[in-house]
Amino acid sequence: MFKLKSLIIVINIIILIFTIELFFIFILNFKTEVKINTCKRIYNKEKDFSVYTPNCKSVIKHWEQSKFVTYETNSAGRRDLDSENSDIKKIAFIGDSFTFGAMVPIEDNYNFYAFNNILKKPYNIHNYGTPAEQLHNIFNKLKTINYKDYEHIIYGLTPNDFFDLVDGKFNPKKISSSKIETSKTVGYDTNFINKIKSYLVSSATSRFILHTLMSNDQIYLKTYLSRKPYSGYLLEILPNEWIESFNYFDKSLKDLDVNLKSKLKIFILPQRAEVVSSRLNSHNSSFINSLINICKENQIDCSYPDLNSLSKLKESHFPVDGHLSIQGNHEVAKSLSLWVKTWR
Repeated sequence: MFKLKSLIIVINIIILIFTIELFFIFILNFKTEVKINTCKRIYNKEKDFSVYTPNCKSVIKHWEQSKFVTYETNSAGRRDLDSENSDIKKIAFIGDSFTFGAMVPIEDNYNFYAFNNILKKPYNIHNYGTPAEQLHNIFNKLKTINYKDYEHIIYGLTPNDFFDLVDGKFNPKKISSSKIETSKTVGYDTNFINKIKSYLVSSATSRFILHTLMSNDQIYLKTYLSRKPYSGYLLEILPNEWIESFNYFDKSLKDLDVNLKSKLKIFILPQRAEVVSSRLNSHNSSFINSLINICKENQIDCSYPDLNSLSKLKESHFPVDGHLSIQGNHEVAKSLSLWVKTWR
């Protein structure tokens, strides 16, 4: 009799867990869906940077999103809007997934939204952003761009561009010939942190719990600060590994062709941790100030978005994924637009 009662309790618990899981999947829609995915991230081993396959298309809904996002590349492998006009000036954007426009429709990405919706400037925008690229990859790609084609080249720099330098995966003094894999699907990365994240979000129930926890500013910031050495840029006194990575950044700028350098501008994009720390009145400007000083030394115009305005948004970034939301992109675009108006 006791065994039967125990079995009934176990069955009821299983049914309850299964019911909760179905609720989060089909009612709250905490699931990732892929309609089509032909885009692959191709690593050029010789040049040490990545591009996407030309003329590809991926339609994906991340579990933190309510709608599908379409990612399409043109014949050059760039995620651009179809507005090519040879009679107007061109601007190039380069960077990682924030510049690529991960998690948002391309028309809502900060670069296109600033120029097309706010400024309404007559420019062709070429988007060279590629997810998962690191600082050394971006500078290598920058050197391959024909700068003569562009009025300006804007690097959307994020703190995570430095992560391979900070944790030692990339050592400028000893460049490895065996780097990342040759192809990668849009929206996915295989580093250790993302493997852990994938495990934590393996069920809709765990996704809901994680999303809820990370939506809490205090819990999120405390969790993020524990991610050493990556979180070091948030500290008032920057750790040695971050100072060394800034030295590499400085040297990379100094090594650029002077004509390319004259067209380069750097827009420092914030992670969610910076916005949250600003909202909690614990943000310090050591990271920003260090980058601005390096820019000044190299006579490069640099700017960054208004953290205060971003901190007033309910959700500037996706709490778990970390990329800018549509609202976050639009707010960043406002700051970018104000900066552009100061250009000569």
